[in-house]
Amino acid sequence: MSIYKLVYGIPDVDSEAVVNKRIAVELECSDEGLYKIENIFEDIEFFSEDGFLVLKRRVSEGLVYGFGDKVGALNKRGKRYTFWNTDNYTHHPGTDPLYKSFPFYIFIDSNGIKHGVFTDYPGYLEIDLDSEGNGEFTFKIKGRGFVQYVITGKSIKEIVSSYVKLTGKNTAFPIWAFGYQQSRWSYFSQKEVLEIAKKFRSRQIPCDVIWLDIDYMDSYKVFTWNPKTFSSPEKMVGKLHKMGFKISAIIDPGVKVEKGYEVFESGKNKYFLKDNSGKDFEGAVWPGRVRFPDFRERKVRKWWGRYVNEFSKIGIDGFWNDMNEISVFATEKELEEIRNLFKNSTLEEGVNLAIKAGTVGEIGRRGRGEDIVHLDGEPHYKVRNVYGFNMNRAAFEGIKSNKRKFLITRSAYSGIQRYGGVWTGDNHSWWEHIFLEMIRLSSLSLSGVFYSGCDVGGFGGDVNAELLIRFMQFGSFIPMFRNHSAIGTRNQEPWAFGKKYEDILKKVIQNRYTLIPYIYTEYMRGILKNVPLLVPLFYHFEKDKLTYNIEDEFMLGSSLLIAPVYRPGQYYRVVYLPKRALELNNNKFFSKGWHCIDAPLEIIPYFQIDGTIVPRWKAMNYLFEKEPEFVNATVVAYSGKAAGYFYEDDGITKEYKKGKYNLYKIFYKDGDIYVKALKEAIPHKSRRWIFKVFTKNNVETLEKII
Repeated sequence: MSIYKLVYGIPDVDSEAVVNKRIAVELECSDEGLYKIENIFEDIEFFSEDGFLVLKRRVSEGLVYGFGDKVGALNKRGKRYTFWNTDNYTHHPGTDPLYKSFPFYIFIDSNGIKHGVFTDYPGYLEIDLDSEGNGEFTFKIKGRGFVQYVITGKSIKEIVSSYVKLTGKNTAFPIWAFGYQQSRWSYFSQKEVLEIAKKFRSRQIPCDVIWLDIDYMDSYKVFTWNPKTFSSPEKMVGKLHKMGFKISAIIDPGVKVEKGYEVFESGKNKYFLKDNSGKDFEGAVWPGRVRFPDFRERKVRKWWGRYVNEFSKIGIDGFWNDMNEISVFATEKELEEIRNLFKNSTLEEGVNLAIKAGTVGEIGRRGRGEDIVHLDGEPHYKVRNVYGFNMNRAAFEGIKSNKRKFLITRSAYSGIQRYGGVWTGDNHSWWEHIFLEMIRLSSLSLSGVFYSGCDVGGFGGDVNAELLIRFMQFGSFIPMFRNHSAIGTRNQEPWAFGKKYEDILKKVIQNRYTLIPYIYTEYMRGILKNVPLLVPLFYHFEKDKLTYNIEDEFMLGSSLLIAPVYRPGQYYRVVYLPKRALELNNNKFFSKGWHCIDAPLEIIPYFQIDGTIVPRWKAMNYLFEKEPEFVNATVVAYSGKAAGYFYEDDGITKEYKKGKYNLYKIFYKDGDIYVKALKEAIPHKSRRWIFKVFTKNNVETLEKII
């Protein structure tokens, strides 16, 4: 595998996405590099037009995957995409752009030859993947130049791994980040937060994290607490910790303009973005009039990071960085435009007025960027897409702890995996969004982000009982399993629809907890080897061409295939299996191929691939509640052989980076279990393992001390 660097025009922006320069091959348009690349594609035109640079490239027939958090089909070919991080809460199949920019794709031609292309430009960028059907890809930027990295490899795994090496390895999340998490906009007081926590424990529904949305703040001022409703935050956090909960708090970048407010006073005229006149740029967000830190500057990140670190000292375990596209509801200039729209207007002009008014604000004004200037003089339109990236980076660098950091961000750019994970933003309680999220999370994994999630149950709109169950079943097999909903919508905690549905959801969550040993093993092995946790089927079965067009199934690790139900009233699923597998609800083998699988409301079809071993343990109310007494393992060995892994470390610190972990490979062969220690660097507590072995003609139970 090789990585080639191509430079077009005169790049004048450092995106900070590529930090690892020790790449296998880096060629600055050398004859050798161009010769090899021309065997893959051909540049046919490169020109400047009205302040934009345009590159046209002829490509063969093939499939395109990646681009991170884009809606639509898993195969991205045939559409034009805009990379301009935008707060857009309507996620229908044609919505573009959204919150994140991952301008990296994997191309697979009709002969199965593969390559990846990363267009490293953090400003306004369009990539047209043959929307005209003429066999051309077009790259268009607003600026003077950009860099592309072309990655060749024999497999999709090689290409993804090379891309992650190029843009940065994933930082590991703590093990409790894989427990169930409960959130809402908002739990409005510390009393309500503690009541929610007590309900989880009294009902014995597992939960590890409770989230605080914007209403914990004093007038939405970042790094403050509401003195009336959250008067004793340290006591609240202390009580939650004693109950086994972690707490994550939201942070927004907009700093309220208010005399005497320390964050504002210490940042004004020094650390905030500027307008064209040289004054601090201002816009309206939740607190009203706000200013925005320029996180591209190291001194600004240090300043912000100190506030994050101080805020964490009361016991906050994690942070989610929101509204950081940046999202601006309106500016002074836009308010003036609105006033002018309605001067001398008549009702007959209502439609036109509505259309014009709709272009004001974050969603309508795609072109904003000319009116914002960074502290180094760079216009915002050249670097917009790394704003959220650097906000998350500021928090990551600011928190002074040897513990792993729990940080997610809504806005992101390639390389964000070095500083945390992401969630997909303001989805809805729509059936279509279960399907949509499968594709988005799979695409994020191919784009290098291994810890990701969505608002399970849907953020906007009112969920019903059936939809909540199906959404939660899906959510129980994704990296970040967080239930989150918006203000004014129906509550969607597991008990929201009565005992019947609570019992079903309790089992869904408990099943997730039984799988933590497997999920954590696959995740940490992936962190070490640059392998995503959640992937589309073709990642592990790329020789099977049928898998390239399957969007409604995915793999969790290399052993489990998940087939969520995503339509109402459906109590079966048509599933494609790329290899023989055991359906884990009824312990029945199914051969490779298409099958119609029963899926009553209380179950989600999911399968363990033949030849694998999946470790489990007994569900607990929260991770670290107690030391598991034994490990159950499911051995699927239709052919008489199987293998799997078990990884362990402290689950909390960064000591794994120093090699302080244990990794065991477990074999089943000739009717017995064998264990090989691949690495043993920390004290290992022997456990009783109970293996349930499924072979072609038999089911047996074996016990072993490991």
